[in-house]
Amino acid sequence: MLSLNNPDTREAVLLERLSSDGNLIATTLANELDISVHTIRRDLISLEQKGLVRRVRGGAVPITKRGPDYLVRTEEVRDALAPIAGRTAALIPLDGTVYFDGGTTMDMVAKVLPETFDGLIVTPAPSVALIAMGRGARVRLIGGTLCPAGAISTGADAERTIQNIAADICLLGACGLWQDFGLSAEEEAEAGVKRAMALAATQVVVATSGAKFQQKGHHRVLASDEIDAIVTDAPDELTIPFAEAGVEIINV
Repeated sequence: MLSLNNPDTREAVLLERLSSDGNLIATTLANELDISVHTIRRDLISLEQKGLVRRVRGGAVPITKRGPDYLVRTEEVRDALAPIAGRTAALIPLDGTVYFDGGTTMDMVAKVLPETFDGLIVTPAPSVALIAMGRGARVRLIGGTLCPAGAISTGADAERTIQNIAADICLLGACGLWQDFGLSAEEEAEAGVKRAMALAATQVVVATSGAKFQQKGHHRVLASDEIDAIVTDAPDELTIPFAEAGVEIINV
């Protein structure tokens, strides 16, 4: 029988629970372990100081490690994303106005843009703009300060421009997807631009691998119920909470 009088033992128990449950709820843990909420909160503070969790209201969640910047990710082999890219491209209305996010997944979607596409691509990502133009599409590139993480234009001017262009669909990549937090980004400036594009579109589709589920960036882009569909290779156990929130899950 473990002695929970030892802080190291309690912290080990909390980390094991975090690994299995995905989050820690202070009041629930206090009841289950028969210790005070104050003790649980003190342990969570200690774990946060060690860089092992991030405290949130009522408990804690895992630390989402910042991924490599766009220029590093472009050198990685991304064959696993091809089915996601192809299924996402199939959702694009051939005569519509489409907001394209940045990042390697969106680059791959742009590479399989239908040759019969006769609409308008609007994007803050120079790489997407060039790829889409190479596919014969008309492109409106949004200007601003390039953010290294996703290589998209950011800033107040970019957001104002986006607010004045209505779109049929907005395609977004993901830094993280967490059922209680929604779609997130690591950089505040990127989150602002992504949200502006989503709000200016009739439909919002997130294209992402299963690796981005149960991850949480620092800044919310959209709540789960603001997402219309997710195109992913994630297993059902990761997507069910989003489906229950009304999101259409498109499996590949």
